[in-house]
Amino acid sequence: MIVRLDQVSRQTVGRFTLKLCISVLIASLGKAGYAGTSTWLGLYAVFAAVVAVILGQRFPTKSFNHWDEALWLVAAALGIQVIQKAFL
Repeated sequence: MIVRLDQVSRQTVGRFTLKLCISVLIASLGKAGYAGTSTWLGLYAVFAAVVAVILGQRFPTKSFNHWDEALWLVAAALGIQVIQKAFL
């Protein structure tokens, strides 16, 4: 099944991927190792939500926007915390 995303959705997915990679990179440089990844993802989620409020975006739209990105970032941060608690 081929999914075709519009320009706005592709940009949103790209921003999410970039923020995820940057969070892992920044956390790997710290003393705590990858434990700080969820913190960085949480901060990015807050910033994405603030941008969504400033731009006046609504949550259910035809394409992905900053609200979707904030939810994905929160889900990734919580997922990383659950994995860390399960295995560390």
